[in-house]
This record gives sequence, C-alpha cells and structure tokens, in this order.
Amino acid sequence: MSELIFVTTENCELCSKAEKKIRFLKIFFSIKKVDVQSEYKEYLLRVPVLIKNEKVLVEGLFSRLSIVKNLFF
Repeated sequence: MSELIFVTTENCELCSKAEKKIRFLKIFFSIKKVDVQSEYKEYLLRVPVLIKNEKVLVEGLFSRLSIVKNLFF
C-alpha cells in the first residue's frame, strides 16, 4: 500500500477541514500525519500539505476534486 504524508500543525482550521476531505483515501493509501514543527519545516507557511513520493499533491485549501485529479491523473 502506498503512503501519503499529511503535513499539518496544531490549531489549524484548514488542516482540520483537509483531514476530513482526505479520509476517503484510507481505502487506497496509508496516511501518515506529520506535524510541521517536527518534520517538513519547509512547508511551515503552506500547511496543510498532502505529499506522495516527495511530490506535493495539494496544499492550502483542499478539494476532493483536486486531490483525486493530482493522485490519479
């Protein structure tokens, strides 16, 4: 199973909304949730960020359409 990395931070409303939008991906991928303060500090001003194979798929405002588009097409 492929892994997605979800970069987030505490008290982030965008991160909470994005996390709800990526739940459906648990069927296809394992999702590793990472705090930007401990890893991936280069994304500090871009959270939330979804990464697959070191490629940023979506950042900031997530939509299910953009997630699917960037993952599968």
